[in-house]
Amino acid sequence: MVHKFCRLKWLNIVGFLILIIAIIIFIAKPEFTQTHHEDTYIATVDGVEIHISEFQRAIQANRAGIINYFHEKYDAAQSAAFWSTPYGNEIPLELIKKKALEDSMNLKIRQILAKEQGVLSDISYNGFVQNFNLENERRQKAIKNHQVVFGPAQYTEETYFEYVMGNTTLSVKNQLMEHDWKPNEQQLITFYEANKSRLYDAPATVKVRQLSLSFLDASRNVDPLLKTQEKKKMEIAREKISSGISFEQAAKDINQADQVSEQLYNLDSYRHNARSPVAQASANLRPGEVSEIVEENGHFYLIQCIEKGQKGSKYLAFDEIREQVLKDFIDNKYEEYIRERVTDAQVVLNEELYRKFQM
Repeated sequence: MVHKFCRLKWLNIVGFLILIIAIIIFIAKPEFTQTHHEDTYIATVDGVEIHISEFQRAIQANRAGIINYFHEKYDAAQSAAFWSTPYGNEIPLELIKKKALEDSMNLKIRQILAKEQGVLSDISYNGFVQNFNLENERRQKAIKNHQVVFGPAQYTEETYFEYVMGNTTLSVKNQLMEHDWKPNEQQLITFYEANKSRLYDAPATVKVRQLSLSFLDASRNVDPLLKTQEKKKMEIAREKISSGISFEQAAKDINQADQVSEQLYNLDSYRHNARSPVAQASANLRPGEVSEIVEENGHFYLIQCIEKGQKGSKYLAFDEIREQVLKDFIDNKYEEYIRERVTDAQVVLNEELYRKFQM
């Protein structure tokens, strides 16, 4: 009987302890596991939340620029105290937070516009993360099944975000161009005239007259004898020009008038010109001047400069670049509209979270 009583007493004690532990866990749980909604967003723009992770992405995007700014302006070195140290009237932490908030607002307005245009259905951060994970799962599955995958095998969050926003912005612009913002011809011409000195400068060019003689055989190989003969012809032509005979007449005198042509070289095409001795020789000529004999790709060239156009001295013709003007018009219209929306946006800052944010 005593044994039975002791057993019951022990069970009661165990039960009481379990009850106490359960009460402690219940009381403590909100403190350690509950996520307050105010901790997930840094601000709202026209009622749409900017998630703290979106703000942190903007922080990281501006990090190098802010460090460089303080280094150049104040000779500030990176240290544990860098972000909280005042330099003049500026504090790195406050400046990067301000810039990140501005960038986050600008981006959210672009997403809001995309939703209004039906390009995006969900512009929340959680929706983005869900799509990001689904896309990586799809790519992983496709690779496993030996299917073609364009782009990276797996996106990082940053590269996926850039991919989505790049396609989104393009779709929004195309949609607005086809409807609300479709310009007429006069609007495009007006835009071209207003911006041609900034956007449509013709590149620096040189226009030349050139005589070319080949020393390749039928198999496209160098013929040494022919090379010697053609070199001699070129030397005669150059001597005639030096004595005052015109370029065209000198070519006729050596029976090569049909080998004279005019060419225009873009002096801004540095990569191409670096591989072309003819382009390099043309770039160094003054109007009326004749080059030395130039060898390139199995040919000899004699070059005379007709005219040179400096960058900014001419503009690209509207009719030749109409599609580019249209693209620039829409890009400009889009950025202007975003600036207007940002200016008019109703922004509510989560002041406590913003104030407490640290690098």
